[in-house]
Amino acid sequence: MDESSHRLVHLDLKGAPPKISYMQKIFPLFKAWGATGLLIEYEDMFPYHGKLGVLASTTAYSPGEIKEILQLAKQNNLFVIPLIQTFGHLEFVLKHREFAGLRELLDYPMSLCPSKYDSLIVVQTMIDQVMAAHPDTKWLHIGCDEVYHMGLCEDCKRIMADEKLVVEQIFFSHVNSVASYVRQKYPGITPIIWDDMLRLSELPLLKESGLGELVEPMVWHYLTDFMLPPGLFDRLSKVFPNMWVASAFKGATGSSMIVTNIIYHIDNQLAWLKAVEYEKPKFKNIRGIAVTGWQRYDHYAILCELLPHSLPSLAICLQIIKKGSFTKDIHSEISNQLKFTSLLPLVPYNITEEISCEFPGSDVYIGSVKLVRLSAEADALLNSTGVFTWMNDYCIEKNFTNPNHLQPMVNEAIRLLGHIQQVKINLNQALTEIFYPNTVDEWLGVHVLPRFQKLTKIMESGQQQLENFRTKNS
Repeated sequence: MDESSHRLVHLDLKGAPPKISYMQKIFPLFKAWGATGLLIEYEDMFPYHGKLGVLASTTAYSPGEIKEILQLAKQNNLFVIPLIQTFGHLEFVLKHREFAGLRELLDYPMSLCPSKYDSLIVVQTMIDQVMAAHPDTKWLHIGCDEVYHMGLCEDCKRIMADEKLVVEQIFFSHVNSVASYVRQKYPGITPIIWDDMLRLSELPLLKESGLGELVEPMVWHYLTDFMLPPGLFDRLSKVFPNMWVASAFKGATGSSMIVTNIIYHIDNQLAWLKAVEYEKPKFKNIRGIAVTGWQRYDHYAILCELLPHSLPSLAICLQIIKKGSFTKDIHSEISNQLKFTSLLPLVPYNITEEISCEFPGSDVYIGSVKLVRLSAEADALLNSTGVFTWMNDYCIEKNFTNPNHLQPMVNEAIRLLGHIQQVKINLNQALTEIFYPNTVDEWLGVHVLPRFQKLTKIMESGQQQLENFRTKNS
């Protein structure tokens, strides 16, 4: 990747949006690590108003806070590209009764029907409101990835039959309409789209789509080994003179992950560096790379790794992209910058020693690592043969248990409950400093409370059985 190439940090605000006070602390770090810009996916955190007011979350940023975010970015020489989903991943719009009629399939709120007249009006209104808040942007990302439902409603089927279209052409037509609107109303603004819906398209259809003059594709790939369709870059280069690529620093190894496997993301950056070096002669420009940090896999998914925990991964990924390789020096420098007393662990599992570090959100990092270890220990007990054999619900109900086997399991449950309770207290405090209450409640409710309740059941039912046995034999 050339030194002049853009390096964007993706902020996925559809889950765990941080407070402005946290952004004040981390934007300077982004810049120091090599970022040149931000790709901000607001989703329901944008302060939509008027007929779109229902889209805004109860904790959405205010217009003043949006200005503050942009000012913070400017102070750190980070330009901002807003991202608006305009086709797929529109759950935050289509879940509302007011817009349910715009779904491609009534039972599923993911994909917009491009054949309904009001669909384009809603998208255009979203674009106008976001653009009004971002007058200095040069690009607008209009999403268009993972449009799972397309050409399935009666309106789309009729149009496809009447005009003898294939499903891809329905996709091209809608993207063309959205991109043309942006180009015409906002001269000088270039729309960006995710590439995945183009990957299997034949070259003649791609050329015929007219998208080459309207958008720049951003090719995303988050695996450690490339598995993109053969000839993809050859086809894209014959239609699009300029393109972007996208790697990941978090949120790509599982929808419910708590900790970030940094070595995985290191390999992903290195794979992209190799691919870009090979493919860039085919294009006029590979403008840069967006290092994505997904926070939810869709609007309804639970939270995966939180941003504070993943900052060390982001630091290393940005340094790799800027310097062209991963070295011991990068590992050591980032470890020192984040004040790790020993080298930053690149694999977050099976860490038994206490970790000491200091950076914005480091208490979340430390607490997450501890929670993963304790969760593994709790699962070992909860799923053990011992619990199934001597503490199953049937034996408890019949009061038919062996205290010789119960006592060690009760003791282990008490030990784990004590440690998890302390981690919960520490994480609650650390999370509250960075996130809004609904994020704190969700994260603890998903990742801490269920095991805590199951362990409490083991402890209480086991203690009752032991008491029953003592009473019966006294």
